Amino acid sequence: MRAKLQLKNWPLARQILILFMLLTTVLGISVGVFYPLAVKQYLVDNTYLLLEEEFKTLARHIAFNEHRELLPMPATAPFFLQLLLSNYDYSFDVLVYSANGRLLGSRSTTEVPLADAERLFRMAASYTERGLQRGTLERNGETYLFVSQRMNYHGFPYYLIVFSKEQELNQINAILTRQFLVVFAILLAISWVLAIWFSRYLTNPLRRLEEWCHNIAQRKFDIPLKLDRRDEIGELARSFESMKNQLQEYVESQRHFVQNISHELKTPIMAIQGYAHALQEGVFQGEQAEKGLAIIMEESKRLEKVVEQLLYLTKIESVSEMLQKKPLNLSELIAVLEQRLSVLNPNISWIKQFPPVLEIVADGEQLATALQNIIENQLRYADSALYLEAEQTGGQLRLIIANDGPPIDAHLLPYLFQRFRKGKSGKHGLGLAIARAVIEAHGGTIQAKNGPPGVRFIITLPVDARKENERKT
Repeated sequence: MRAKLQLKNWPLARQILILFMLLTTVLGISVGVFYPLAVKQYLVDNTYLLLEEEFKTLARHIAFNEHRELLPMPATAPFFLQLLLSNYDYSFDVLVYSANGRLLGSRSTTEVPLADAERLFRMAASYTERGLQRGTLERNGETYLFVSQRMNYHGFPYYLIVFSKEQELNQINAILTRQFLVVFAILLAISWVLAIWFSRYLTNPLRRLEEWCHNIAQRKFDIPLKLDRRDEIGELARSFESMKNQLQEYVESQRHFVQNISHELKTPIMAIQGYAHALQEGVFQGEQAEKGLAIIMEESKRLEKVVEQLLYLTKIESVSEMLQKKPLNLSELIAVLEQRLSVLNPNISWIKQFPPVLEIVADGEQLATALQNIIENQLRYADSALYLEAEQTGGQLRLIIANDGPPIDAHLLPYLFQRFRKGKSGKHGLGLAIARAVIEAHGGTIQAKNGPPGVRFIITLPVDARKENERKT
């Protein structure tokens, strides 16, 4: 466990290199142990096959004279096989015995003890089954692999035995193993060099990401991250880039927020302090004093309104669970808002295009607040008409609130829903921020566009906000 923890705390390049070296070392040891065994078994199996082929070839050429004497046996192995076997000091030896155990002839490249030859004959004669037989003889530290069969030459029975010494196979095995281990060692060294390069290839971009993150922590957003990769590291870099952009936008919005809230709170506070000081000094008397008190009351209410909206916005953004969702008819909600808000500008016509029933699951009170803020904004800038369209497709409801007034300044569109961002006729710059917070808390989206007939607010809401929140969590 301690070694595991220490390895985890090492640099990633070293971890990759060590793990690769351990893997290749274990692989090398395993191959070094099992490869000779596998090669030997392969050589033994193939030796028997070669012995059988040699046996069949010799059996067609074995002949005896009229005195039952064996005629000379040809060297039947192909030239390329003789050449290959000569490099490894390998050969096929032959024994021919009569049925009564008399040695009729032999062909061997090395001296075979007579006792070993007789033992091979007895083993060959002991087989009761007809056909070509395989066998193994161990004598005095020597192992023979042989094939044998009782043959018949024009009524004359004899035993043909073709054999080879396993010691020669061991020599071949040792030569092949040494050659393999040399090649494996070379490949292992090359792979270790490649592992060192590969570990650096993987960790260098990660080090660049680490340095770049340190710059982000120090609010250095102007330093770009350039990683031309399409793999997982490239995806990670693009995610960090997206995070940096969002963090930069957040920092900028917070800076604007502090500036704007300071301005919004400073104006009523200064007005209250100025009139209170004038009343205290007796500057205002009679009607002027009453007017000053009215201004102080008005500015204090304005200040209270700003603080209440800020608290509400902070709460709705941080605690979406505060919503009490239940089924409601959005068409009826808009009708109630029309009765309440049409008196603000009686000259504006309300043009509605949606069915009488639009069932959704949402918090009616909070959604009414969001829609009221949007409609108030549209009524403030409308020339003659307010347009409301709604449709339900699948699990989504799409609501469009538009007017026929002047377009929004292009530079203001990206920041329209931020706190204290307002137009020339705006109040506190919190209404649209609250609207966005409420809609997003319901799992929906809102965007503003300049388009016919004028400014259009496009809202999408899930029909069942409860299911949408469950899907996100």
